Amino acid sequence: MAVAVGAGVLLVLEALYLLVRKRVPRFHLKFLYHLWALSLAGLAVLRNLGFDLLGSPAGGIVSTIALLLTSLVLYALVDALILQRPWGKDQGPLVPKLARDVLRLALLIAVGFFAITEILNQPIGPVLVSSTVLSAVIGLALQDTLKNIFSGMALDLEKPFRPGDWLVIEGGVRAQVVDMSWRSTHLRTKEGLHIYEPNANLSVSRLINYGSGERPFAVELRIGLPYGVPPAEIKEVLQEAALSAPGALDRPPVRVLLESFDDHAITYFMRVWTRRASNVTRFIDGVNSRIWYQLKRHGIEIPFPIRTIHMHEAPEMEEHRQSKALRKASELFSRVDIFHELDSEIVRQLAASSQRRLFDAGEVLVREEEAGDSLFVVEKGAVRVTKSDPEAEHRHVDLAILEEGAFFGEMSLLTGEPRSATVIARDPCGVLVLTKRALAATLEADPRIAESLSRALAARRLDTMEVLEDHRDRAAAEAVIEDEQNFLRRIQSFFSLS
Repeated sequence: MAVAVGAGVLLVLEALYLLVRKRVPRFHLKFLYHLWALSLAGLAVLRNLGFDLLGSPAGGIVSTIALLLTSLVLYALVDALILQRPWGKDQGPLVPKLARDVLRLALLIAVGFFAITEILNQPIGPVLVSSTVLSAVIGLALQDTLKNIFSGMALDLEKPFRPGDWLVIEGGVRAQVVDMSWRSTHLRTKEGLHIYEPNANLSVSRLINYGSGERPFAVELRIGLPYGVPPAEIKEVLQEAALSAPGALDRPPVRVLLESFDDHAITYFMRVWTRRASNVTRFIDGVNSRIWYQLKRHGIEIPFPIRTIHMHEAPEMEEHRQSKALRKASELFSRVDIFHELDSEIVRQLAASSQRRLFDAGEVLVREEEAGDSLFVVEKGAVRVTKSDPEAEHRHVDLAILEEGAFFGEMSLLTGEPRSATVIARDPCGVLVLTKRALAATLEADPRIAESLSRALAARRLDTMEVLEDHRDRAAAEAVIEDEQNFLRRIQSFFSLS
């Protein structure tokens, strides 16, 4: 009968274990739970056999073990159901892991003292004396370990960082907090290396906490720029460049301040906000890259320290370089549809009057609906053409990828129409820009060129709208003539041609 009762208790507890594991996923006890079930089954057997559980040494030991295991199981249930906050997983645990471990240890010590005095009937005095001597011996042997434990408890209470935060530890190590244990804090670097830093070292080190990316933080930059450019213009250029960098925030606003007048340059101080805590170095690279491209397009040179030295190539080499660049530009302009009817010398003049501009990957060359009066020819790299979706706000549809030799912006150049699409650099790219001013000189010298451009513009418009595929009769020919005349009038009006 006693064995049957013990077996029944064991079966009930094991069935309860299966139910708890299914309903409480955070309940992680396995071996200790089965040992607890066996100890309770053993107590049931001894009790039914008539043993005095509190009077005999064997019964006392079994009762003590059962009591300690019961406290562990009950604490594990409270931990899984309450302390780890299972109802709000995104908020993290209600009590940090290290504090929960300390609470479990304190509970075990308290239950142990109770079992020794009440179940095993040992006097409290000798127990305390022996435990004090034992604690002193253990404390001397484990000084470093105890230092890390108490440092970990201090860090856990103060909470200077949380799992997921990115830290810069004194010495320049940048890593993300994974977890904290009794002895050390688990960190992971961008290179995938795992660092287990002793808690005692972190408690006395200088830490910079960038957070996990939920809150914005500022990155400070300094750049020296020439005296000859007005500070107002410099600030506007730097703000525009910083805001165009990947990950930059417009709130809080970018700050650009004139910091000092130095020997060779004016030093400007910048503060740019971002949430990219995991990649601060790449963010700084993006801001600096956009500054370089923006300054280059505005013709602002970054002065060298102490003095600026201009190195001039030999005349023959410089002439050869310029001639090679002009041949490349002329070849690209000759591929532009609207220039096919023009004389090759005129095309060469247009190519010579174009400007070369460089853009970083992701920068916007032109924006939909903004005013413009220039034509772009892709010299190297590639650009992406997008247009806003009328059916979905803040959504854009990709129209095309334009690579070397492709062009866009002809309607803005010839008629002043607003940009019909947004063009973004897919890669770092270079473009040749032909402006209205450069083309105006050619049209004033020979107004008949406007007629050729209007015919080419009309034909290109028909190709784009696929009019020729839908109208293969006299009406289509009349529409072409009408379009040519319309474009001619618009070109003449835009360039003030008589």
